Amino acid sequence: MKKRSFTSKLCVASAIVLTTSSGQVAAQTPRANGETLGIQNYASTTGNMHAIIAKEKGFCEKYNFKCEIRAINSTSLGLQALIGKTIDIAQGGADLVGAAVAAGAEVVIVGTSLPANILSISVRNDVPMPSREKGYPGIMTDFKGKRIGVSARGSSSEKYFNAMLKDAGLKPEDVTYVAVGAPSTTYTALAVGRQIDAAIMFQPLPQICRFNKTCETIIDMTIGEGPKSLQATIGANIVFAARKEMVESNPKLMEAFYAAMTDAADWLHDPNNFDELVKIYTPMISFGDMAGADAMRRNWIKSVISAYSKDLKVKVSALQEVMDFSLENNIIDVKVDAKKVLWDKAPQTP
Repeated sequence: MKKRSFTSKLCVASAIVLTTSSGQVAAQTPRANGETLGIQNYASTTGNMHAIIAKEKGFCEKYNFKCEIRAINSTSLGLQALIGKTIDIAQGGADLVGAAVAAGAEVVIVGTSLPANILSISVRNDVPMPSREKGYPGIMTDFKGKRIGVSARGSSSEKYFNAMLKDAGLKPEDVTYVAVGAPSTTYTALAVGRQIDAAIMFQPLPQICRFNKTCETIIDMTIGEGPKSLQATIGANIVFAARKEMVESNPKLMEAFYAAMTDAADWLHDPNNFDELVKIYTPMISFGDMAGADAMRRNWIKSVISAYSKDLKVKVSALQEVMDFSLENNIIDVKVDAKKVLWDKAPQTP
């Protein structure tokens, strides 16, 4: 059996040893007690790839628990479901998890899903951007008076856009936010129905815009564009969160969860599994009757694999940067210590 280790206080079962009757030392396999974990995913995108693969490839069953995938398309709604106990693992922005903790929610971060920021800003081709040559943050002044699409009101995408407006001397009320859901519905609202002028969204909106040549991505935070302070947050952007009482009272289940998600990470990062990965996602990601959909889907999935964490480790210094950024931009109203938000047994690095 392949051994794993996390730099944390959590002793996963591959590090727990038993002495056999012959005096040999053997690794103990993590084993839950048959529980079902409701895990958040995002529709019409690669979303929670660790959980999707863990379920599809049988890694959850391997460690004696069930993964039940629930489509909830925003961090704020995911946290509501988590606190309300309709899901057990939320996937979303660390900033809003910190805000929930600051508001008194008994939730903790238990791992990292995607270390870097996943958002970008796309604009319809007929929307004038006279300040484009100024770069960031000057270009943000062109959004004054515009309708901006976000996944949901109060989501991380809206909070980050507010922070970017602030960098340009603007206020949230200088734009009108419109909840547009997933990337596919965002594209319809942007380029077809023209209900919005721009959108701050995750993939595959940039790929759809590029393919159809009807809109363009002008600020791509996944490659370091936008606020420079976001670069220091790499290592703790999109995280897994859970109820504190649940993780504290179910150590065997959490050991099994980490083992299954790490198996999934190993699998999805293996180039030999790429064709099967595309096959798994094909029924989940539809581009409708769009010409070239298969090629676009394939290229998109290939481009995002490297964005997913290989070990679920949370970089504590990056998480603190997220908390500090959140305070500076009024996402939270009190200073939050990263250690208060992070479960002490979660896989982590300084």
